[in-house]
Amino acid sequence: MVWTTYAGFVRSSRRLRWRIGLPAVILIIAALSMAPSRGTVLPLRADGVTVEPGGAVATVPAASGAAFVPGTSVLSTEDRSDPAVTARIDDDRRWLADGDIPGHGTRYHAMSERALLDLRALTSPTGALMAAPITAWRHVWPRDASFAAAAYAVTGHDEEAADVLGFLARVAPADGQWEARYLADGSGPPDDRPQQLDSAGWVLWAVWLVSRTVEPDVAAEVLEELRPAVIASANAIVDSLGDDGLPEPSSDYWEKEETELTLGVAAPLSLGLRSALALAPLIGVEDPYVWTNAARRLDEAVEREFGAHGYPRTLPDGGADAAVTFLAPPFAPSTPDVSEAVRATELALRVPNGGHRPGEAWRKDVDVAWTPETALLALALAGNGDREDADRLLTFLDSYRTPLGSLPEKVDSEATPASVAPLAWTSSLVLLTLAELEKPLPVVPAAG
Repeated sequence: MVWTTYAGFVRSSRRLRWRIGLPAVILIIAALSMAPSRGTVLPLRADGVTVEPGGAVATVPAASGAAFVPGTSVLSTEDRSDPAVTARIDDDRRWLADGDIPGHGTRYHAMSERALLDLRALTSPTGALMAAPITAWRHVWPRDASFAAAAYAVTGHDEEAADVLGFLARVAPADGQWEARYLADGSGPPDDRPQQLDSAGWVLWAVWLVSRTVEPDVAAEVLEELRPAVIASANAIVDSLGDDGLPEPSSDYWEKEETELTLGVAAPLSLGLRSALALAPLIGVEDPYVWTNAARRLDEAVEREFGAHGYPRTLPDGGADAAVTFLAPPFAPSTPDVSEAVRATELALRVPNGGHRPGEAWRKDVDVAWTPETALLALALAGNGDREDADRLLTFLDSYRTPLGSLPEKVDSEATPASVAPLAWTSSLVLLTLAELEKPLPVVPAAG
C-alpha cells in the first residue's frame, strides 16, 4: 500500500490499527520518517562572485542575468571608461596569462578559466580562502584551502599557493589538532564545531604537493614557514592511532558527528603521514622513525580492515563512500583493489541526474548530486587511467555550471545548479582533474 500524503496515511493507519496493532503502525511511521528524501528541488543561492574595481568581492545574486567581461571577474555592466575598471580587467587577464589553464583548447577551457578566476576571487590578500562567498561558507576550511593551494601550484600560480598555505601556517594549532574551520581574519574558529582529524592529513599533503611543484625559492619559503605545522600535524596523527593502527572516530568531510571511524578520516591521515615522511628530509627531520612506524601500521590497518570489505565508509558494511578516492592517485600509488573500488563506488553513488551523492549511507536528498564528490571521483578515475569515465564526470560538472559559469555545490533532482556558488573545493578539484589528464600529478609515495 502507498500513501501519497501524511493525512491519507493516518486515515489508512486507523483502518489498519485493529489488524496490525498500534506498535506496528508506530514502526511504519518511524520507517517513513527515516526514508531517504528524493526528488528534492533546491534553490541556487548565487550565480557567482565578482571583484569590483576597488578590489572588493561581491556575490552576484541568482537569476541576475549578469555576464562577465571575458577573461575576468569584472561584470560587463561596469563602466569601461573608468581607469579602475580597466586596471582590474587587465590584472585578471594578465594573471591568467601568467599561469596555465588546464584543459586549454578543449571544451573544458571555459570551466577551467572560470574555476581559476573564482578561486582568485575567493582568496583574500592574506591568503584566507573562503569556501564560498555566502554566509556560513565565508570561512576557511583547512581541507578546502589545502586543495586550493594544490590547484594554484599545479597551474603555475606559485605566490597564491604560498599565500594560502601561509594563512594556514598562521592559524596552525601548536598541538596539530586542527579546527574544522577558521574565521577569515585568522582570529580562530567561528563556533564550537568539533575539531576534525582529517584536516591534518590534507594540510600535510598540500605542503608536500606545493613543495614539489612551485619554483624552488617559493618552495623553500613554504617549507620554512610550514615546518612547525608539519611536525605538529604528523605527531597529532601518530597520537590518534590506537593499538589496532587505526585512528579514533572524528568528523570527516561529511561534517557530521561520528561515533565510528570512517574511511574519510583514516585515508587522509594515511596520506598525511606519508606526506610528512616525504617532507622530513626537506624540513630537517633526520630520523622520522615514529612517523614511519605509524604510517606502516596505519596503511596496513586500512588495507586489512577497510580493504577486506571493499573500502566502505564504516566497518564492516557502511556502504560505498566517495572517500575511497583518497586512496587513489594522486593521493596514493594505484592498486588494483582500490581502482576497482573507485569504479564500483562511482556506479553505486550515481544519482539520476548523472552526478553523485557522498555515500550510500547518505540519507538526505539522495537524488541530489554533490559536485565535490563527483569531482573527487573524476580525479580518481583520471589518476587510474579511466579517461573516458573521468571525461563523463567532467562533462556533467561543465553542463551544470551556473549562468555565470561558476561551479555550484549541488545539482538538484531537476538537474539544475543549486546551493552556493562558486564552491572553492569543487573549483580546485576540477582544475586538478584537468591537470591530471594532461600530465599525471605527483603521487605521494608509500611509506618506506
